[in-house]
Amino acid sequence: MRRAVLLARPLQYPPHHNTRHLTSFHRNDRVLLRPTKRNRNTTYASPILTQPLHPSHHLDTPRGRIRHDEIIGKGVRDIVRTGATGGKKSRDGGGNGNGNASASGLEYRLHEVRLEEYVRFTRRLVTPLYPQDAQVIVGLMDLHPQPAQWGEDQGERLEVLEAGTGHGALTLYLSRAVHAANPALPRHLRFVREGEESEGQEEADHTAMEAWKSTRRAIVHSVEISPRYSAQAEKIVRGFRHGMYTHNVDFHVNSVTPFVQSRMDSLSDQPFLSHAFLDLPGTEQHLAAVSSALKTDGSLIVFCPSITQIMACLSTVKEDGLPLELEKVVELGVNGGTGGREWDVRAVRPRANQKADAGIETKASVVGEEEDSASGGGAESETREDSGVDVRKGEEKVEQGSKAAEPDDGGGGGGWKMVCRPKVGELVVGGGFLGVFRKQRRDVAE
Repeated sequence: MRRAVLLARPLQYPPHHNTRHLTSFHRNDRVLLRPTKRNRNTTYASPILTQPLHPSHHLDTPRGRIRHDEIIGKGVRDIVRTGATGGKKSRDGGGNGNGNASASGLEYRLHEVRLEEYVRFTRRLVTPLYPQDAQVIVGLMDLHPQPAQWGEDQGERLEVLEAGTGHGALTLYLSRAVHAANPALPRHLRFVREGEESEGQEEADHTAMEAWKSTRRAIVHSVEISPRYSAQAEKIVRGFRHGMYTHNVDFHVNSVTPFVQSRMDSLSDQPFLSHAFLDLPGTEQHLAAVSSALKTDGSLIVFCPSITQIMACLSTVKEDGLPLELEKVVELGVNGGTGGREWDVRAVRPRANQKADAGIETKASVVGEEEDSASGGGAESETREDSGVDVRKGEEKVEQGSKAAEPDDGGGGGGWKMVCRPKVGELVVGGGFLGVFRKQRRDVAE
């Protein structure tokens, strides 16, 4: 009977400033200010992202100054006005918006900051991955984190690797994607220091924080070789909505290969990564280490500015016999414009090379014009998808309808040729390429 009474009581959860329904702005909140359309001269004016609100601080805009204490206490979509810019003051005092904007100031409407806007408007040391691109990457990982159920043990941990960290934009999107898997942070650990803005707040107890971290079911490992960029990215992550996504991320200043090898040594060479993302120079040099740390069927996504770098990664996979399968190649749009156009990138071995490896003598002649004409010139060759071997009888070249290239350094070994061409679709001006690899079992790797 007592148990039934306990179960009938509604659960009381403590309020959390990160999950509250925002109706008004408070100290340490960040606010996005958008110029109203009341004046035609503000049609193309850019939004402004404030620093964490503090009563003694102010915001300087191109049309005047706004004090933070004029924002604190106001609600979402309320309007504030800049102070006079030194011109003649309007007769109505600037209170009704009918005066001259240059004299009475400019109106701004207050908005809660969304993640997309925060990534775009925060101060940057390096070019960030734009929001549309970050969402494509997170979508390709197909993350489905679930919170622990009552009475259930921790279970298998979801660990995602990001290298390098850069601006921290993708770090935020990854952390948001896995956030639901982790238990709620204890109330006394929820306050996150934001430099001088959190002066007076107590520091989180280190022992209690480490104890909570040991219960996490999802972790984002963000590796950056530059201490300056890593520190700035951590500051960016902490600055979004009072750091609500900070504690899902472990920041590391290191090169990705030594980091992975160190983790593997501590885990007795057991794979620990569910997914990995690489955005750094010389990506192909780190594929062996990262693939060894990936669990079976885990995804490895590489971001490269040019398609030839994707081809270099594929060549390394083939030549070194890494247990990775190239699933797809996607071209991203400029400034995160679209989800991208898919490319056909394959490593093929001509039939002549296959016979040579088997010790069968073949003719090294090139296909004649008659045979090329008979086959339709630009007709696509039949290809065995399971092995990537061109099986058109007697043909020893990659079809002319696609570009064929060999890597400049060491790409000739094994007789692999690279097929690279855009798949049929709408034109997308390139902003980079994503190569999506999938971890295979060693016994089925090609």
